[in-house]
Amino acid sequence: MEWQEALAGVTALVAVTPPERTDIDTVCDRVAELIAAQRTGPFLLFGHSLGGLIAFEVARRLGNRPAHLIASGCVAPSLHPTARMVEVAGLSGQSLTEALAVYGGLRPEILADPELQDFILPDIRADFEMVARYRYRPAAALPFGVSLVNGEDDPLVHRDDLVDWTRECTGKPETRWATGGHFFFEDHPEAVTEVIRRAAEALPVELI
Repeated sequence: MEWQEALAGVTALVAVTPPERTDIDTVCDRVAELIAAQRTGPFLLFGHSLGGLIAFEVARRLGNRPAHLIASGCVAPSLHPTARMVEVAGLSGQSLTEALAVYGGLRPEILADPELQDFILPDIRADFEMVARYRYRPAAALPFGVSLVNGEDDPLVHRDDLVDWTRECTGKPETRWATGGHFFFEDHPEAVTEVIRRAAEALPVELI
């Protein structure tokens, strides 16, 4: 995602690569440790889909250090794992490929190349398996703003799926709907970058 140009002069993008896929708690513990060790100023957390859930759990671990959380393509944490996520986690081979194609999660060149699928699909399935094993635990509301950005035609996220985000923050979360499906930002990156820009302009921040 080439968003840095759209955010030039406002904030820097820093990608966090999680450690090996184990379970969400272990991944979030490690990511929070890495951020806490390297970030001293205010920053934003952004994540899409599974990344949105990870960003939420990392935000919980970091207390009041983040300035804002932006979750994209992600139902309220208390709804995880959804029945569809559990179902997809149990798929493999062509069945998994077909399920992911519905969400727009596989590019045409991947759909046309079985060898490439054999290389990529195990990691994607591992992501779904992590979500399927996730267990939500109630905790104090996040002490900073939360923004939610989703595609209007996303088969994984519906409007009712966002209601319970209100329990996760002290104020009402900002909600934005964009044209498109689960990966709406591929055609409409501004739907996300504009939200990031507004949040970043409020503080001198780095986006993680």
